[in-house]
Amino acid sequence: MIRERLINFFNACNVTSREMEKLTGIDRDKWNAVRARRRRVNEDDIEAFNGAFPQFAYWLTTGKTIPSAGQIKPERKNSGIDVPKE
Repeated sequence: MIRERLINFFNACNVTSREMEKLTGIDRDKWNAVRARRRRVNEDDIEAFNGAFPQFAYWLTTGKTIPSAGQIKPERKNSGIDVPKE
């Protein structure tokens, strides 16, 4: 389920694997493999994701949100993601 939520994040926020590599330090090929469902998510991926996107940490691990605590899920309209572009 965590892998599916990560894939939802990629799709909703339009974040590339290359951008994820810059933000998390996890190789882009690993993120590509997650997106293609060829690789399972591990604890390093989760920790790196949570460090880069703390507002999605609770959602990633549980699928739930706590808006009053700033814990939201990514949505296309206003993800609040500011990913550095090349």
